[in-house]
Amino acid sequence: MGRYSGKTCRLIFMMFFLGSFFLAELVSGYLGNSIALMSDSFNMLSDLISVTVGMSALRLGRLERTGRFTYGLPRAEVVGALCNAVFLTALCFTIFVQAIMRLVEPEKIENAELVLIVGALGLGINLFGLILFQDFCFCKSQMEDVEEEPAGSDKDCEAGVVLHLMGDALGSLVVVVTAVIFFVLPLGPEDSCNWECYIDPSLTIAMVIIILSSVFPLIREAVSILLHMVPEGLHVDEISAALRKVPGVQGMHELHIWKLAAGRNVATLHVKCADAVAFESLNHQIREIFHNIGVHSTTIQPELTYQEKPLGRALSCTASCLSRGCEQQMCCSIFNEHDEKDHMGLESCSSHNRPPRFSVLYPDNKGVINSTFI
Repeated sequence: MGRYSGKTCRLIFMMFFLGSFFLAELVSGYLGNSIALMSDSFNMLSDLISVTVGMSALRLGRLERTGRFTYGLPRAEVVGALCNAVFLTALCFTIFVQAIMRLVEPEKIENAELVLIVGALGLGINLFGLILFQDFCFCKSQMEDVEEEPAGSDKDCEAGVVLHLMGDALGSLVVVVTAVIFFVLPLGPEDSCNWECYIDPSLTIAMVIIILSSVFPLIREAVSILLHMVPEGLHVDEISAALRKVPGVQGMHELHIWKLAAGRNVATLHVKCADAVAFESLNHQIREIFHNIGVHSTTIQPELTYQEKPLGRALSCTASCLSRGCEQQMCCSIFNEHDEKDHMGLESCSSHNRPPRFSVLYPDNKGVINSTFI
């Protein structure tokens, strides 16, 4: 479709409709002295902002890797979805407060015919938007879909757009239902408020509850990605136990698993092994374990012990910083907790500190593994 993709064109198309009808509802609400219609116009404004954020996130998510953004910008869509959800939550809180005030001091709808016509048009536009984006839905990526979907799925930010459209459709529906009641059973200028005046705020509170029940799961998913939480369905203890059973693994630490974006799980770990030959063997098996659980970007840090059965300090992290002064900024401590008491007197583990003597495994010309003590 030329410069823009089909989804981007739909977003631009919807932005035009939302912007136009926001102005129409705002002017009509002011002329008809209808607070409900003016409130719905601000719902339209929130959708316009939502679609704008969603389209920006889509374009940023497609940018290639650079020296500054080595992963690209796949999380731009996650941030966009979170912004959409937070904005809608704030709007729901404002509407909820207004609805409570309306329950305390009920008011009549004036010029119900104008409110009904404009509210019905607004409902039609929002239903049209939902049909336009009917293939947009927020669902958690399944393992079998990881290889088929490109990295940086658009589902997160598109979900935020759909949530806004659903919320605004409910808002327009509330306006239509309330206007129909006031149109069929009108109240005169001298008539006091009766049960009809409580329908608008009551339906508004129900609308807020429905919207928030859909928003909170989206916020939870986006926050879990941004906080580097372990992807749902993966258990670090079980994965760690499986990795330690791999032949040749003498120890393991600093296992981290997180979700970069929808469908892109990442893992890093430090593995203790005898030598480079042993690492070449276990490297494939470790990656196969991660592949089977849906983690396809794995970084393995080998730490060679050059011992058949290493104990104590040999099992401590050897990929640490050169000084204890930066120990708090390292990914792992210089020593394991079990060995810390035995090495309290060591100032640093810099390269000039000579390591202890240990046996080195090496293959001879016949392929037999021998050992020597150095």
